[in-house]
Amino acid sequence: MAAPAGLDDAFLRELRTRYEAQDPGTAATRLQALVDSVNALKADVAVVGCRGAGVTTLIHALLGEQPGLDDPQAFFQQAPEPPGQPASYTHPTFPNLTLWDLPGFQEPEKPGDYTKRLGDLGKFGCLVLVVAEGSPADPLLQLLKAFQQKQKPYYVVRTKVDLDLHTAKRRFRAHYSSAEALALARNGVAEVLAKNGLDTNRVFLVSALETDRYQFNQFQDQLEEIIQLKRAHDGELEDLRAVSPRKIQELHQACATGGLAEVPAIIRSALEEPSQIRLDVAVLGEAGSGKSALVNALRGVGCGEPEAAPTGVTATTQKATAYAHPTVPGLYLWDLPGVGVTEEDVGRLDLSRYDFFLLTASERYRHAQSRLAQAVSAAGKRFFFVRTKVDVDAQPSPEPGPMEEIRGSCVGALQKDGVSSPSVFLVSSLLREAYDLPALQAALESDAPALKREALEKAIPVALGRLVRRKSRALMKDVWGKTLDSCLYWAAKPGPDVATSLVDTVSAFSIQLGLDEKSLAQVAKATGKPAGLLQAEIRSPWVKQPDPEQVLKQITKPVPFSSRMWSLVPYWGHGAEGQPEISLEATYRVLTQALAEMTEDAERMLRQAYAKE
Repeated sequence: MAAPAGLDDAFLRELRTRYEAQDPGTAATRLQALVDSVNALKADVAVVGCRGAGVTTLIHALLGEQPGLDDPQAFFQQAPEPPGQPASYTHPTFPNLTLWDLPGFQEPEKPGDYTKRLGDLGKFGCLVLVVAEGSPADPLLQLLKAFQQKQKPYYVVRTKVDLDLHTAKRRFRAHYSSAEALALARNGVAEVLAKNGLDTNRVFLVSALETDRYQFNQFQDQLEEIIQLKRAHDGELEDLRAVSPRKIQELHQACATGGLAEVPAIIRSALEEPSQIRLDVAVLGEAGSGKSALVNALRGVGCGEPEAAPTGVTATTQKATAYAHPTVPGLYLWDLPGVGVTEEDVGRLDLSRYDFFLLTASERYRHAQSRLAQAVSAAGKRFFFVRTKVDVDAQPSPEPGPMEEIRGSCVGALQKDGVSSPSVFLVSSLLREAYDLPALQAALESDAPALKREALEKAIPVALGRLVRRKSRALMKDVWGKTLDSCLYWAAKPGPDVATSLVDTVSAFSIQLGLDEKSLAQVAKATGKPAGLLQAEIRSPWVKQPDPEQVLKQITKPVPFSSRMWSLVPYWGHGAEGQPEISLEATYRVLTQALAEMTEDAERMLRQAYAKE
């Protein structure tokens, strides 16, 4: 008997030995019943696309395999030829989930010939169409329509969006907008789907090389729902406008090695001593407003020195460049290209990667500054307004009166734009000891710890979600083995002990996810939230250690003495009259669903721990 995916020959031999020790006459039929129950759990997913769309790369990313980005020669090696025949890959976490890499379509092949080459797709329960650019080819759209008619799930994955963003950034430079580029990629696919009567809500934007960004995790969750792992998610892109991706990554790396119950203590330590936290401060304004000169002045560097930001009478900054602050560890000043004066120019700004802003203007407060101030505020960020080149304004009169008029005018204009308590600094990058440059320097130094904490706090919810999912996937890898162990144990000693063992397994999951009482007390102490408030976020009944007798009922089914048609019943076990039969399928579903529910509880609990009062 050939072993199906998820069962090896050693396991089948051991099970046969135990069956034969009980009743040699029924051993073969009971083994076949086991194989049938495993096959009942199978989910086959077809992944298809045009050649070069990244089908194979996406599959390997879903399998958790990294593409060797540390190899400097990897990008110069010829891409492997796609398989001429369908290639199957068993998911390492879910052995019942098989991903099939189907041959790709490439013009000038005729659609009919391609469909004939694919053969019958009836065995697949789901179709994933991979699109790298443009719109899906017509024969691939026909495959989607066929799955829709049969009421089978299908998804469209727009891959290589990291390349789209990179290309857009190089093309538009200061006018680049990541949101606009992503929307363009989505709309290019969604419009074609809509014209063909297909669901536009099944589109995911992913990068197989950056699986922690865009919608890779949401797509992964959708695939797992095929094997009935229900998760609560909205399928939308994470709203990272107020969060620096670098902060998320830093926080994720700091917390990845410990258990989830230890995460709040690590975060608290970072918040209490933020010297190691990076702070990215962007200097933003129109071309010619003195941004580069301001960066040099704040760093104590003279224009023209080797480490100075280039300056000139025309726009000299062509790309965003970071300069380390000399006295504040972890603070980087970003000299950005000049921003245009139109609303479209401002709308393209990608503000997510920066934590704080110095908004510059060399003349009176105008519409361009108004739009920039509103854009920064709308992104959930704060800024200092820096009026540059005030030495030019002061030339006719060195008295303080004109300076206060300029300050008052800027404050009033900012207040009209919704900034309640604007911080305004009047500076000259040439006369560095005059005016407000020393005060601006002091403000940056004194506010840096609070700004670092604020930036880190904004990254916490997103980082927590990723940490919980990472821990959950690590635990999920053990579920199949636990299921087989339970069934082996039942074959040797049928009875309630197997249910007790399952309850212990789920309790161990609860501890790993930080949901037990001791872990909740740790989280409450680290965050200052009442343990009862955190406990209220836990909804899964599995956390409260259910009665083993109730668990036994969920994983077994009584089999009448007269029913010996083992091959027709996906349950297996002892076989004596009145003895319940354990179900491998039910046991596996109980464990996977319990872990999925507790994963959501852990994420919800940790978010509550850091929710604002």
